[in-house]
Amino acid sequence: MVAEFRRHWFDGMTRIWSARRGVYRQIIIIFVILLAASVGLYAYVAREAYIGLVPLGTLAVVLNVLSISRYLGTASALDTSLEFTVSTVPSLDRLESDLRTREERFVGSSPADTRPHDSIRFDHVGFTYPGSSHAVFEGLDLELAAGTSTALVGANGVGKTTLVKVLCRLHDPTSGRILVDGTDLRDIDAASWQRRIAVVFQDFNRYPVSARENVSFGAFEHSDDEEGIRQAASDAGALDFVEAMPMGFDTVLSRNYPDGIEPSGGQWQRIALARALFAARHGAGVLVLDEPTAWLDVRGEADFYERFIGITRGLTTIVISHRFSTVRLADRICVIEDGAVAESGSHDQLMVENGRYAQMFRIQAARLTDVAKSEEP
Repeated sequence: MVAEFRRHWFDGMTRIWSARRGVYRQIIIIFVILLAASVGLYAYVAREAYIGLVPLGTLAVVLNVLSISRYLGTASALDTSLEFTVSTVPSLDRLESDLRTREERFVGSSPADTRPHDSIRFDHVGFTYPGSSHAVFEGLDLELAAGTSTALVGANGVGKTTLVKVLCRLHDPTSGRILVDGTDLRDIDAASWQRRIAVVFQDFNRYPVSARENVSFGAFEHSDDEEGIRQAASDAGALDFVEAMPMGFDTVLSRNYPDGIEPSGGQWQRIALARALFAARHGAGVLVLDEPTAWLDVRGEADFYERFIGITRGLTTIVISHRFSTVRLADRICVIEDGAVAESGSHDQLMVENGRYAQMFRIQAARLTDVAKSEEP
C-alpha cells in the first residue's frame, strides 16, 4: 500500500516539479540579466570616477542611488508567480466550457410530475462512455411497464448498471432515445426526473451522520417525517438494530465520532434500502435496486424479498442481481447480452424456453444444492 501511494504521489508531483523547473529557469535568466546590468553599471561609474570625469560628490550620490535600486534588481518566484498562475487559465476555460456543455446537454423543460403512468421504453438505445471506443450497448430495445417489477440479469460487464445510469440521466444515450409515457427523456427536466427515481447502487453511500439523516437523505425536505423514517427502516429490516444502538436513530454511523457506531456491511445495505424506500414514500415512482442483497446472507435475502413484494407494489421497480432466487420473483426478467436484450419473460416462461436464462438458473441452483449437501451433518 505504501509503495502504491508513493507511486501515485510521485506521478502527481512530477508534473508540478516540471512546471516549477520552468519557473526557476526564468528566475535564473532574469537574475543573470540583472546581475550583468548591475556589474556593468558599477564598472562604468568606477571607471568614470577613476579618470576624474565624475566628481566625488556626484559619485556618492550615484552609489547611494544604486544601493537603493538593488532592491529592484532581485528575482524570486514571486516575480514569475503571476505568469505561472495565469498559465492555468486555459485549463479553467476548458473546464467551464465542458460544464456549460454538460448543463446544455441535460436541459429539459417538461416536468416529471408523477411519471411514468404507462411505460419507460428504450428505443434502439446505444451508449459509449466519453473517451472510449467500445459501445456498452447498441440498438437496445426494452420496455418497462409502469407499476411492475423488471429484473435485469447477465454476465458482469454487459451494461446493466450503465443502463440504470442512463435511465437516471447521469448520462444521455449516444444514440436512440428513452421514452417516458411517449416523451423523450431529454425533454424532461433532469432534476425533477431524478427526484422520481430512488436508486440503491452496489457501491451505495455510507454517510458519517446519524442513522436518521442517512434514511431521510432519500427525501431530505421531508426529514421531519419521523413516522416515515421509522417505517422505511422497518420495511428494510433495519429498525431493530438501529433502535439497539446507543442513541437509536441519533447514533452517528461512524467510529470517528464520540459514541459513533460502524454498522456491518449487511446493516449498511439495509439502511441504504431504507433511504430508497423513504424516497418512494415521498414521491419517487421508480425504484432501482442494483444487487440489493449482495451484503445479506441467504436468510436475510429471503426475508428482504418477502417484504419487497408488498412494499413496492404499485411502483415501477428494476432489480439487478446475480442471485436467481431473487430475480425469479420479478414480473419480468430480461437477459442482457452483447449490448441487447437476448431474452425476456417471466421466470416460468424463460424456464420453458430453455434458453440462456434457464441454463444460468440451473447452474446456480446446482451450486446451491451442492453447498447445502456439503453442510449437512
